[in-house]
Amino acid sequence: MNVIVAEDDIMLADFLADALVELGHVVSGVASDVAGAVALARAHHPGVAILDMQLGRGELGTEIANRLSASNDLDGIGILYVTGEAERVLKEARFGHACLHKPYSLATLQLALKIVDDMVHGRTPPRTLPPGMLLLALKPAAAAARPSLAEPVPC
Repeated sequence: MNVIVAEDDIMLADFLADALVELGHVVSGVASDVAGAVALARAHHPGVAILDMQLGRGELGTEIANRLSASNDLDGIGILYVTGEAERVLKEARFGHACLHKPYSLATLQLALKIVDDMVHGRTPPRTLPPGMLLLALKPAAAAARPSLAEPVPC
């Protein structure tokens, strides 16, 4: 699967990119900020974007999905937020498929990527999710009326 990573911690970003390649994925790029991640997504149209919620300089990973949606570049891209603050994703996210709570194992990340990819392609996610994973139920009409609406999907 073609993925991009938005992570401001350079050591974690490098480790994650290397691990994703070892798991068989193609990493089209790693960005440390919103503008870089948006540019990568537009250039490579990944299957999944792995977005850290809290980027440097006060930027939020949710802004990446917001900008891609505003420019009609989000279609077909799975959004997996990774964070130690899942509650913040639930409050801030307008677009996205799932959230994975840090820390997580590579096996959990691999399962989460498959689930997000399945969701992008209209397949029903499994009833049992990997540890620390939440699905996001983001309804476009509700999101437009209340920009911060995001509810976990019960499993």
